[in-house]
Amino acid sequence: MLPPFSALIDANTSALLTLSTNIPIISFLAACSEAEHIPLVNYPKYQTHFPIAAANPDTYPQWTWNNYERTFLPTPKEVLDERLRHASLLAVKKGRVLNEIALSIQTIRQPVYCGLICQEQIYAAKKIEALRFKDHYVKGDYIDPIDYPYVMQFAELSGLPLQAAAEEILLKARLADDILLKSEYFRLKYFDQLKAADDVALVDPILIEFRKDFRRSFKN
Repeated sequence: MLPPFSALIDANTSALLTLSTNIPIISFLAACSEAEHIPLVNYPKYQTHFPIAAANPDTYPQWTWNNYERTFLPTPKEVLDERLRHASLLAVKKGRVLNEIALSIQTIRQPVYCGLICQEQIYAAKKIEALRFKDHYVKGDYIDPIDYPYVMQFAELSGLPLQAAAEEILLKARLADDILLKSEYFRLKYFDQLKAADDVALVDPILIEFRKDFRRSFKN
């Protein structure tokens, strides 16, 4: 059984521009071109054998998506023009570059990701609670530990006083925010450049610049 494939289909002709098992990549490409994202194109006809996906990407435009039958048919010769070939080549190259950039960003975000369901919500709640605790502590307000269950829980398990526990929670939050802020710079800068690139010749320079910028920022 093959994994589910998503296809980027030319909006005017329904010709295939590119394929991927990575749904966000196809969604991204659809958002920055005159194309449509069609999910699960290998279901039900190509579940175990999908020769188009194994073929050279140069052949993608030779196939046209038939939505009614959910199958690919040969693209008519009169439709298969230079515009389609260029659009397909651009989509394929953008997809490859986007994949490398996304993997690099995910790598630097990895220390922040714990892999537990809802953990991000817990971290956000702990940060808000610790900020509220610190604000009341600085003002000299009365503090009932019951009103700060996350801070109290962390203090009990770490052996720290409530004030120190709140500061420790905020320190960890700042370190995580620093990583996310740095990674968001790369996402915004290079995703936007990829979206704007309307020619194949513009794509490789974006990747070259990203690699230099990324390695320079994280060389230590």
